[in-house]
Amino acid sequence: MFMYFGKRNIPFLFGIGLAIILVIVVLYLIFHHGPAPKPTTPIAAYANNPTAQVAMLIDGPVNAPSLHNQVQVVINNYSTTINVFQGYNDKVVASKVYANDVASFHVFLRSLEYAGFELGRNDPHLSQASGYCPTGDRYIFSFDVNNTQKVRRWIDTCNGDPHTFYGNLNLTLTLFQNQVPDYNSLTSSLNI
Repeated sequence: MFMYFGKRNIPFLFGIGLAIILVIVVLYLIFHHGPAPKPTTPIAAYANNPTAQVAMLIDGPVNAPSLHNQVQVVINNYSTTINVFQGYNDKVVASKVYANDVASFHVFLRSLEYAGFELGRNDPHLSQASGYCPTGDRYIFSFDVNNTQKVRRWIDTCNGDPHTFYGNLNLTLTLFQNQVPDYNSLTSSLNI
């Protein structure tokens, strides 16, 4: 049986078709993108928290244990600590602690925010920088609260390697190094 639709029915059919397309688009947007991401607390909001700390680890080129060095700077609202390691078993060859305070820590964390400290990706296949860029340096940045890692990002000096840190590397390094008054004298002889 053939049904005839006159010219009067064309706007009706067009409206039905448009409604169906609209429903499909809305369903696609709901199910394809999922729920909206939860807002994250900026790291500077943790400046008063005595368990909050940020850290930078510079891991030097892969070589003999006697030549391999790492530099770690850990900063919280009451201290800044620099550790210099030799080899691959975290043998501390130099360590120094400096006093810090909440106001200084807050400004430092705000500066890290502006440097893009938290920018990057969480990829379980790239959680460790070990083995990447064996002839260069690896930079690992972290932010912990209550012994829980909130941020962990890394990047290296080899072009083309994957990485998880997307912030401003030079500014981030400078900010950490400037928190240690004698950073240059403690690290000048290292192979990094």
